[in-house]
Amino acid sequence: MNAVIKFGTGGWRAIIAEEFTFSNVRRVAQAAALYLEEIGQAHKPVVVGHDLRFLSGRFSRAIAEILVHNGIEVWFIEQVVPTPMLMYAVDQEGLALGMMVTASHNPSEYNGIKIIVEGGKDAPVEVTNRLEEISATIPPLQAPPLSYFDALEQGKIIEYSNKNAYIDSLLNQIDVQAVQEFNFRVLFNPMFGVAKDIMAMCLASLRCSVDLINADRDTMFGQRTPSPSRESLQDMEYLMKQGKYHIGIATDGDSDRIGLYDEKGNYIDANAILKLLYYYLVAYRQEKGGLVRNITTSHVLDRIAHSFGEPAYEVPVGFKHISQKMDEENLLLGGESSGGLKIRGHVNGKDGILAALLAVEMLAKTGKSLSQLLAEINEKYGTLYFEEVNLSYHPQDRSRLDQILIKDKYIPQLPWKVEKTSYIDGVKFYFAGDSWFSIRFSGTEPILRLACETSTPEDAAQLKQAIFSDTYLNLPSPEGEI
Repeated sequence: MNAVIKFGTGGWRAIIAEEFTFSNVRRVAQAAALYLEEIGQAHKPVVVGHDLRFLSGRFSRAIAEILVHNGIEVWFIEQVVPTPMLMYAVDQEGLALGMMVTASHNPSEYNGIKIIVEGGKDAPVEVTNRLEEISATIPPLQAPPLSYFDALEQGKIIEYSNKNAYIDSLLNQIDVQAVQEFNFRVLFNPMFGVAKDIMAMCLASLRCSVDLINADRDTMFGQRTPSPSRESLQDMEYLMKQGKYHIGIATDGDSDRIGLYDEKGNYIDANAILKLLYYYLVAYRQEKGGLVRNITTSHVLDRIAHSFGEPAYEVPVGFKHISQKMDEENLLLGGESSGGLKIRGHVNGKDGILAALLAVEMLAKTGKSLSQLLAEINEKYGTLYFEEVNLSYHPQDRSRLDQILIKDKYIPQLPWKVEKTSYIDGVKFYFAGDSWFSIRFSGTEPILRLACETSTPEDAAQLKQAIFSDTYLNLPSPEGEI
């Protein structure tokens, strides 16, 4: 029986050797080849890249072999590549498809495949749904007769690199001269991921002094999850507390997300990064345009946008929704509370490297530190307390909670009046004063994600207490937190 190939909010991800096997990777590649034939685009090359995870290079070669077996030319990026760099290639080269072997910020036992479509965008639901349907009809596949190296020798696989073009595109978005005047001291943490070379080259071009940590290959990611959360950045925080750097930058495993530290060693979370960069773009660079955020991202962003007469939109989790809304409304910025953001005029998806470089430019152009800028924003727009809780769950929990919350539309006994409820992604309860609480299942891991934003930590504790004490919901215990 075939393993079910299921695409989530960020591609297909599964545990290596359990579901993420060479046979199943080949099935996804075969589905992609058949899909390209369906839409009449099999004559165009497909660009294939990979990150530094265990066996990612071998998996990407298996994809290339299957595509070649279907008569499709492959542009293969031999060196590890940031996902936004592969997205840029699909866009700039006018390709119909790109395939990136990565599980992004997931734990080390995972790997995955991100599908990039025309325009350099994350594949929309209709594409991934079709790939799922096709892959379900494909039996387990062995390696085709023509090997990767033979196909390379015969010119059916072309070694490709767009590194220089991508670096130039990044620097074209930045006021290089303004940054060069400051000689910023930067601590950069690629979290054992793929951003090291590109970021180092860009920061060197900006004449920044850079110290690197966690820059070697480690497929276990230092026994941590390669996500730029504060919990995974404690070694970086220790160094930043020493006060030697103007800014600390961390990127996740495939460099589409960032975390920042200010000059005092304070962690700047994703919501604060979005506030800083959007405020900088509209207040200091005087750019026009609204924003879009997902349902678990700070509502303070809406306050900032509205103060400049710009719109703010809310979409489900999954960056494809953000990219789509940005295109529809010509928005300036889109972001999510997990550290991904997109800025109009560059890659058609999230790009942690560009976001980091823009943060450095922000320091140069404003002449202010990160802590000063954040204080300026908080004084103007107020603050909200944001908190997330991740819980492991059993399969029966999912069907039960889906029935209760989504189908039956059950509303727990909450401490405040619910002014509005949204079901665009899980369930989200809205209260007065921009407070809210959401419950949704992760699209990339077997995790139940709870998130809230309130006026104070005490209000958040009240909300959590109400949710966890609801005997009808019977949520997995907080002790199951991971």
